Amino acid sequence: MKITILPNTLGHQTQEQATQEMQQFVPLLTGECSSHLKPFLCSVYTPKCVLRRAQPPCRTDCEQAQSDCGPHMQQLGFHWPESLRCEAFTTESCEQVTLLIRKC
Repeated sequence: MKITILPNTLGHQTQEQATQEMQQFVPLLTGECSSHLKPFLCSVYTPKCVLRRAQPPCRTDCEQAQSDCGPHMQQLGFHWPESLRCEAFTTESCEQVTLLIRKC
């Protein structure tokens, strides 16, 4: 079982706020443009609670998801959100296991 915490990285105070904003990614998640997208989005919108704090999103997951999904997003008529700028995230929270799919 994964324990999550709010507010998340984007400041959402409720699960409803986070879910509403995350809906924009449904076409990409169902199309599976990147194995890194779901773990990254989960870490942003429903962050894991570690020592009573939200574990920050992993920059390398963000970069890989953006690289893989960017062209698909453009085909759908939108761009990678400024609020998810990869440079804003840390590499210190990145797990060493590659392609680990975390459950949301």
